[in-house]
Amino acid sequence: PIVTLADIRKSFPGVAALQGISMRVRPGAVIGLVGEKGAGNSTLMKILGGVTEPESGTITLDGVEHRSLSVAASMTAGIAFVHQELNLFDNLDVAANIFIGREPSTGGFLRLVDTQQQRKMTAPLLQRLGAGFKPSTPLANLSLAQCQMVEIAKALSMNARLVILDEPTSSLPLSETAKLLDVIAALKRDGISVIFISHRLHEIEQAADRVIVLRDGALAGTLDKAEID
Repeated sequence: PIVTLADIRKSFPGVAALQGISMRVRPGAVIGLVGEKGAGNSTLMKILGGVTEPESGTITLDGVEHRSLSVAASMTAGIAFVHQELNLFDNLDVAANIFIGREPSTGGFLRLVDTQQQRKMTAPLLQRLGAGFKPSTPLANLSLAQCQMVEIAKALSMNARLVILDEPTSSLPLSETAKLLDVIAALKRDGISVIFISHRLHEIEQAADRVIVLRDGALAGTLDKAEID
């Protein structure tokens, strides 16, 4: 496995958010993580993404055991978290959003942003996702589903091995949802793992190799591909 979570526990005042959750993520696997609001799905993924610290349990990355992760350590390990609230800038183009803070530079000590090189580096990422827009396209011109593609392209630019999608389709129409499910399938073909949190069960049925179900912070059960309906 790329990642193994073992006996992860987390409480908030008056709430046992996670009660000893364990799971494994293998290369190229698409895991559907489901459960009603408050089941603990997002909390579990925030622990994996380094946003939240668990009270107990272990996180094993490539055979190395950790008590908790920082956001930087999670990113370095190739874990990318695409949140419901996208962290993008409408006033910049696609390429600038993907390489924000990591821009290629030119002009020696002046360190000017090399816009041409940035767009050149972005093009194969968009092609890999089957995106129908260019690196130079202003973000303000894109639909919500296309903006999510930009977030996923940003993850690929950081050599992500595991992409966590937290309810990415919750505000998408069905036509846009189909595009995102195609992107998940493309990631799987490239050997990139995906954890897909969704309340739309027909999407889970279509996309997932395995389903993990949480209820009130506890593991309610798992289903393999053939068992999902």
